[in-house]
Amino acid sequence: MDSEIRRKLKHITDTLWAGGVTNPVTYIEQISYLIYLKLLDEEEANRELRARLTGNNGNAKLLFPQQAERYRWSKWRFKSGTELRDFLRDEVFPYMANSLLKDEPKVAEYFRDAVLEINDPNVLKLVVDELDTLDFLKMGQDVKGDIFEYLLTHLGQSALNGQFRTPRQIRAFMVEMVDPDLGDTICDLACGTAGFLIDSIEYILAKYSENPIEVPIYGEDWLEKRGLTLAQAKQQIPNLQTYRKGNGDRLPDWKLLEESIYGFDVSRQMMRISMMNLVLHGIRNAKLKVANVLSDMGGLTEDDLRRRYKVMFDNPPFAGTLPKDSIRADLPTNSKKSELLFLAAIMKSLVAGGKCAVVVPEGLLFGSTGAHVDLRKKLVTEFDLLAVVSLPAGVFKPYRTHLTSKKVLQAS
Repeated sequence: MDSEIRRKLKHITDTLWAGGVTNPVTYIEQISYLIYLKLLDEEEANRELRARLTGNNGNAKLLFPQQAERYRWSKWRFKSGTELRDFLRDEVFPYMANSLLKDEPKVAEYFRDAVLEINDPNVLKLVVDELDTLDFLKMGQDVKGDIFEYLLTHLGQSALNGQFRTPRQIRAFMVEMVDPDLGDTICDLACGTAGFLIDSIEYILAKYSENPIEVPIYGEDWLEKRGLTLAQAKQQIPNLQTYRKGNGDRLPDWKLLEESIYGFDVSRQMMRISMMNLVLHGIRNAKLKVANVLSDMGGLTEDDLRRRYKVMFDNPPFAGTLPKDSIRADLPTNSKKSELLFLAAIMKSLVAGGKCAVVVPEGLLFGSTGAHVDLRKKLVTEFDLLAVVSLPAGVFKPYRTHLTSKKVLQAS
């Protein structure tokens, strides 16, 4: 991501902060809405161009039929003041959530219950004008992904209802240990911003790239800011963590990759952010769902309950207990504690031979209650426990200071 794009994004986030949208989760969500509207307009223009060149639209229906043209980004971006704010809030958002439900259910789901929270018309106009200068269609997936990763860094120092972002160093470490591959169904039961899913996708793309590159865990911008090559950085920091990155030019089936990605989260706000994160990384057809995977009333279907996954990653929130009557009856534990319930849900969801890496609090490893002992016994007798990695104190700062252990397990 070049410095000009970074400057624009910083201007946007600084303006939103000064304009009263101070919760990073909220302003990332608000930016996501606007980016999505811009992407849809660019996609519509692309469909129109194909239609003119080929005489048809490639069986792709237009998102904005003639009577709805006014809802396109390119039609309303010139508005300003309260006219712009009210039009977006009262007409564009409802159109996206309701009128596209049949033809474009993914778009409608994204905007379901969406609320425009940028109330200052001047702030909104500035954000729209800045985003209007970005041509997402012409950007490579790497650049679009970097844009969203940059926005997500604002979550590093904050949380919403216990939702935190797992540091990339930990995610990359876990993904490399599990070694996902094309064709593996990959799931995160508490996906948050979809970090594990994105890292799994990038790991697979690197595997199927002719010339993957090695990147420091802090990103290419980190090198650029320091004016260093990777070799020079390694000389200065001998244990510098890196990962491989590639464009997947040898990937035989992109659709198979897209359709193998599953994610659940109890927060619709976080789910919208994860959807945009995946879209900007080129994954438009991941199977994401707002649901509480621990609850019988959490929104899971029979298909969801029966599905088993080859690869799972999780760093779920560990806080509090659930009422006994709300807990899924099929989970292999009688505990009400969320940390035991999440591990039980993972164990239930792994296919035979599947692999999982999960962050757990150390209390799960040493707790003396009957529920703790029973679940650990099941873990070591019915699963292949490949490793328990104890991480140094503070490794999750400023993200999660109370989580210090990770398990990797394989279903037998």
